[in-house]
Amino acid sequence: MWAHNSYYPTDQPGRQQLADELAAKGLKPTQPKNRFFQDKINKMVDAMKDGSFDWNKSSFQPVILGPNGEVMGGHHRVIAAHLAGIDLTVVPGPRPQVQRLPQNFRPVSDWIDALPDVP
Repeated sequence: MWAHNSYYPTDQPGRQQLADELAAKGLKPTQPKNRFFQDKINKMVDAMKDGSFDWNKSSFQPVILGPNGEVMGGHHRVIAAHLAGIDLTVVPGPRPQVQRLPQNFRPVSDWIDALPDVP
């Protein structure tokens, strides 16, 4: 079993534990696992922990959360912050790190456009 050591887990049980921890916070990742880059996440964790992460720069592209906690943008940052023990919603700066989409948000995709009468 993965010991929570603040780095991205390398085995399936560890990734499942991480997913469970994020779900307990109300977060639902939407990016497939083959699109997560372990080295990128680990570098972000290190930078967040040692104070060298550029929060001002990252806020230009905030983490985007859907109305039900779906992580629609900023997946790596969400995971890195969780592993570093940082709550993104309270990071100080000129712009928020997290943007929540309204409850009535409806993603646009081809299958929705093909069924325009579906509410």
